[in-house]
Amino acid sequence: MGIVRPVMDVYPYAWLFFIPFILIATFTMLNLFIGIIVDTMRTLHDDQHAAERERIEDTVHRDTRHVGLEVRALREEIEGLRRDLAIRREPS
Repeated sequence: MGIVRPVMDVYPYAWLFFIPFILIATFTMLNLFIGIIVDTMRTLHDDQHAAERERIEDTVHRDTRHVGLEVRALREEIEGLRRDLAIRREPS
């Protein structure tokens, strides 16, 4: 309150300037701190989801590769069965 008292002695209605100024300055600083906190939380949230998404994608690719190998093995088995069936159908 170093400047308020001398100014209030000369200008009694100076509080009409000081009070809104203090309120607006306080609101601005509070808004800045809240913005920094929210931005940091969003960044942490995005990093966490990126790591989780990468883990899920790795699992999906591994499972897809495994299913592809299973399908290939089944096709080879079916082809072998068709050959065996064709051999049995041939007249002896």
